[in-house]
Amino acid sequence: MDIKDAALKYLGPRARTCREVSDHLRAKGFDGPEIEEIIEELKELHYLDDQDYCAQYFEYAFGKGKGSYRAKRELEEKGVDRETIEIAFEEYESEETELARAKKQAAKIADGRQIDEKLLARMGRRLTSLGYRSDIVYQVLGTYMRQQDE
Repeated sequence: MDIKDAALKYLGPRARTCREVSDHLRAKGFDGPEIEEIIEELKELHYLDDQDYCAQYFEYAFGKGKGSYRAKRELEEKGVDRETIEIAFEEYESEETELARAKKQAAKIADGRQIDEKLLARMGRRLTSLGYRSDIVYQVLGTYMRQQDE
């Protein structure tokens, strides 16, 4: 199997980042210059586009209730550079804000339960694990704390 076939076969099931394809080809035994050449060819053919991958990933991650911090970190782990991630994030147009997504996740946790310290702590842990910034978490928890006081 030649390098182009290996790359296209790897890209077949889903979109990948340039580094994912590069790592896969390296693991298959292909060498550096050969890999760089096929990566550039795939970019020209629009089979590889890290910025587009980021936009798709934001759509997926936000649909799963993840925060922007976590989504960006996961993209970095996939080998996308920070500049590309930030550009894609700025261009990403979502109807929901980060705060609205965090409130939606908190509402799932609250789900008609009595608001108490234990529930607030659970919300905070969950929102943090989903990758929401601390200011967003505190803002959401503050809303629920005011409800508790009423």
